[in-house]
Amino acid sequence: MSDSEDNHDVPEYKPSKAVSVDSLLKQDAEDESLRKYKESLLGKVVAGPKDDPRRVVVKEMRVIVDGRPNDIVYPLETKEQILEMKNKPFILKESCHYKIKLSFKVQHEIVSGLKQINSVYRKGIKVANVKTMLGSFGPQADAHAVVIPRNGWEEAPSGLLGRGSYTAKVEFVDDDNTNHLSIDYAFAIKSDWKDTKDE
Repeated sequence: MSDSEDNHDVPEYKPSKAVSVDSLLKQDAEDESLRKYKESLLGKVVAGPKDDPRRVVVKEMRVIVDGRPNDIVYPLETKEQILEMKNKPFILKESCHYKIKLSFKVQHEIVSGLKQINSVYRKGIKVANVKTMLGSFGPQADAHAVVIPRNGWEEAPSGLLGRGSYTAKVEFVDDDNTNHLSIDYAFAIKSDWKDTKDE
């Protein structure tokens, strides 16, 4: 697990003012070629359900472990499922290679510069804080999927200092500093997949 902060924030960068999808589509509506170009970028715009104001809906977190046949899957579409994740820690064998796959849907408006901020704690002390840029996304019916890391694998800690129980918080924040979702979760690093002892 990386203990470095993957921070690509540029000190002088200021995000432009947010513009709604409707406004973008209506601008220069009389220009047919520009209208088609915008549609090619935005695709078929799907506003999202009126009774669900969320712009980012995280549907699933999947832990993929190199060489293991079954992924560790957490559905996250409801508040109950999000709360359950904290009480259902997953286990990683020390030194195993793994990656995280996130599935999420964007609805209502464009989300610009969506980042995942993952903070990991051991015995109350922060041991990792990693920011990963996911990208900018327009609203659509289909879910987006992002794998972290995009290339290669993360390696789980090992040894006496690495094994044990961890708590963590993952946040999904955009360029406007809107926190779309915070999820508390827990995991343990064990000497073996079947090990149930606390180390």
